[in-house]
Amino acid sequence: MKKYDRGWASLEIGAALLIVMIIVAWGAGIWQDYLKTKGWQAEARLVSNWASAARSYIGKNYTTLQASSTTTTPAVITTTMLKNTGFLSSGFTETNSEGQRLQAYVVRNTQNPELLQAMVVSSGGTPYPVKALIQMAKDITTGLGGYIQDGKTATGALRSWSVALSNYGAKSGNGHIAVLLSTDELSGAAEDTDRLYRFQVNGRPDLNKMHTAIDMGSNNLNNIGAVNAQTGNFSGNVNGVNGTFSGQVKGNSGNFDVNVTAGGDIRSNNGWLITRNSKGWLNETHGGGFYMSDGSWVRSVNNKGIYTGGQVKGGTVRADGRLYTGEYLQLERTAVAGASCSPNGLVGRDNTGAILSCQSGTWKTIGGKLKVTQLSLVIWGNSTSDCQNGQRRGCPLLPVVEAQQVHVNGTKIHRA
Repeated sequence: MKKYDRGWASLEIGAALLIVMIIVAWGAGIWQDYLKTKGWQAEARLVSNWASAARSYIGKNYTTLQASSTTTTPAVITTTMLKNTGFLSSGFTETNSEGQRLQAYVVRNTQNPELLQAMVVSSGGTPYPVKALIQMAKDITTGLGGYIQDGKTATGALRSWSVALSNYGAKSGNGHIAVLLSTDELSGAAEDTDRLYRFQVNGRPDLNKMHTAIDMGSNNLNNIGAVNAQTGNFSGNVNGVNGTFSGQVKGNSGNFDVNVTAGGDIRSNNGWLITRNSKGWLNETHGGGFYMSDGSWVRSVNNKGIYTGGQVKGGTVRADGRLYTGEYLQLERTAVAGASCSPNGLVGRDNTGAILSCQSGTWKTIGGKLKVTQLSLVIWGNSTSDCQNGQRRGCPLLPVVEAQQVHVNGTKIHRA
């Protein structure tokens, strides 16, 4: 290369290097702006989550917040309150990356004091630059995103709205974030808590919970997996395959087509255990029990015996076989020997305990000594001597060798 060309080459190289440096510097600036924008977007998402939690908290506690706020005096919601009530996770930080702390100021609507409105405002920490505030205000998705630039007024993204902080009793400074939760927004939050959701909402079991009775208007509830209830009232029939009850089942009456099985006792208060046809009570284990197969007799199932340490009492007792006693046979009613009786074969006793039997229509003693109440002798010559009333001594008897007739108690026992 000729010497007079070397200067031009150096100039070209220097210009190229300058262009490269300008491009690098410009690219670095763009990269820095990109990183900052991503950081501000992340901050906007955190603010949106916080504002959403505050919205849900207000909807859940709408009545309470109405009672604790006025049109000028706010009810203040903090991060700690949202964490303690489960609307924010326990790991949510109290401050953002710039050390600013978020709070919600809830007041009554001036035109309609029955409705609530709120402003979420950050305070303390390091102020954000205006560019960051404008970017974050546009990226906030809950409520109406905004920022505070003069320390007194909250301004919406794209300057779409402007509200004095004093209207909400809030205080902050320049370079801070603001989110407007309008009356309509909070009314919707209150309705969320009163609406029964068809699907599960993570972290919101209250949205699947009823707080009052449901009137189905005589319509059905179909395809229910399980019904868990404290009580149930039915005006019609309850149909099912099986039923398990840990407490009592009460009703005016019950009809069962097949069997009723109880693990304990079956009791009737002032009622009967009623069976029909030729059925009664049966002990399944031992095969005994009682039943009636006609209108006269209560019968023992399988001809089982009846055993008791007490008494068996009845008008009459009949044994078709032998009658056994392990002790004594006690006859309480007495009879009088010689008195009439019926039928023959009866067994009784007199007042001394002597056994009597009914023979030929008369009570007679069984065995033992003969008791004479009247003795009559007829001898030759028709002379008669009588011994009356059981006399043994002093009875005047004529010496007779042979009597024609002898009567004892009116019964002829000898004739010549």
